Formats: sequence, structure tokens, C-alpha cells
Amino acid sequence: MFAIESFNVAKLYKGSNKKALDDISLKIESGKISTLLGRNGAGKTTFVRICSTQLLPTSGKVLIFGDDVVSSPEKIRKIVSIVPQEGRPLRALTPWDHIYNWLKIRGECNNSASKKTSDILNRLDLYIAKDVPVLNLSGGMKQKILVGMAMATETPLLFLDEPTIGLDPVSRRQVWSLIKDWKNKGRTIVLTTHYMDEAELLSDSIFIIDKGKVISKGTMTNLRNTLNYQIRVDINESFKYNNRNIKDLFFSFGKIIDISSNSIRLFTYESNLKEISELAMKSNLSFAVSPITLDDIFVNLLGEIPID
Repeated sequence: MFAIESFNVAKLYKGSNKKALDDISLKIESGKISTLLGRNGAGKTTFVRICSTQLLPTSGKVLIFGDDVVSSPEKIRKIVSIVPQEGRPLRALTPWDHIYNWLKIRGECNNSASKKTSDILNRLDLYIAKDVPVLNLSGGMKQKILVGMAMATETPLLFLDEPTIGLDPVSRRQVWSLIKDWKNKGRTIVLTTHYMDEAELLSDSIFIIDKGKVISKGTMTNLRNTLNYQIRVDINESFKYNNRNIKDLFFSFGKIIDISSNSIRLFTYESNLKEISELAMKSNLSFAVSPITLDDIFVNLLGEIPID
């Protein structure tokens, strides 16, 4: 069974002529990590909110483990949990208060709620601050409280909407470890993120959304194959050599994307590297060579560097 199935889902907010979602149909496998990628306003959060029964679709249908989000919201709320993008912990409560009380609200007994709260606080390095009011905690610790509240519930389906925003590198890796453990226990995760390295590391499948539509989907291997090139070269006109446009020098080697007024990104093949490097050095241009990444796939699909 699929964890999520959507059929021609559209969402139009009152007072707007632009659809936040425009005829989205997709299927998300259970027991997998699926990531929704897109720039701000692409429709990712709207889709997550519909799937988690926070919003009604304007048209179309969404099924969660076979149940309709419109006709069976109470049933679905018992089996999903979410870290909302706009969520904020309450200033007067402690990390322990947030997680323990949330588990109690969801029906856990005292012993189970206490054990799960201790476990998740330890996993997120929050136990030492378990009795400290939120108003005295850092922004990163506040974000980890929200992650802890959602993941402590151990529901079959978890929505993580920008879960690592504002976290330092160590904290991000702690959250990644929890996400991997969640999947290894047979649960399903739907992730939205602007961190390409995060999506590339964690995802079993990726759905790229732009202007309310799914414009590409598949595994990382599938998505790499859409680019058709093997490597990227970032070329920077850091030292003025002549007045010739740097795009004119390299256009014959592959696909060029503007990065700034004096920098370009070139998608090309390994066989062109020797000639490209010789031309760049002759023209007094600095350059860097990298393998194709998820960020490059974005650039190829959208035709520009994604800026949020």
C-alpha cells in the first residue's frame, strides 16, 4: 500500500488568482523517505498541510494509507505527525513539558510518555536543558524541540517541513540519524527542505515542485539522467583579461547557466575538461570542477540558480 496517493489535487486560496497547487498527482511509497523540493512558494508546504488534514484541497483527492483526508480526518490524525515550518514552542514551557505533554495528549500512558520523552531528549542533546524554559534556549534548541515532539510519537507517517532550518552542522546530523532510524523501523517520512545535501543524503525518492506542479520525480539516479552531462565547471572572471563575454568563450562545451555578472556554471563532459582548463587559464579565469549534484539538477530544470 502507498502511504500517500494524490489525484489531481489543486489548491486556490481566497483572494488569489494563482493556484498554490495545480493538478498534483503523485504516489509516495510506505517505509521510504520521500522529499519535496522547490523554491519558496512552490507549493510544498500547502501539499503537506493538505496531507496532514490542516487544509482542505480545492479539488482532487488525497489518500493516506487508503483513507481520504477529507472524509476521514480524525482517523488520519492518529497515524501522522508533523514538524510544521511555521511552528514555535511555547516560551514558558520546558523541552520536557512540550514532548511529555504532547505524548499524553496523543494517548500515551505516564510511563510510556516519560520513557519516550527521555529517549528523544537524549538523542537530540536536549536532556541537559530539559527543565529550562524555552525563552532561555537558543533558536536551534527550539527547533529541536519541535522535531522531538513529532518524532517521539512514533506514528507510521511523519511530515518534516524544513526540520533542520537554523540548526548547526552537528544538530543537523543528529536529526538525520533520527530520520534514518525512523525509516529503518518501517515508517514513512515526507521531507521538505532547501538543503540539497540533506535531500541527496536521505531521500529514496524526490519530487521537484515548481509553481504548484510536479516538474520531475524519481531517485537521484533517475534525476541525474535527466541532466545528460557528467560534470559541472564554475568559471569566475575574477581577473579581467579582456572585454570578451566569458559565456562566448565556453558556449560550445555544453550548457551554460548564469550565476552572476562575471560568473557562469557550465555543464559538460569529462572529455572536454582538458580543453576547458587550458582555455580558462589562458584567459586568466579561475574555475572549479565538481561532480553533478542535486543542486545542478535544480538549475537544469528551472534554468536558473534557485534563490529562496
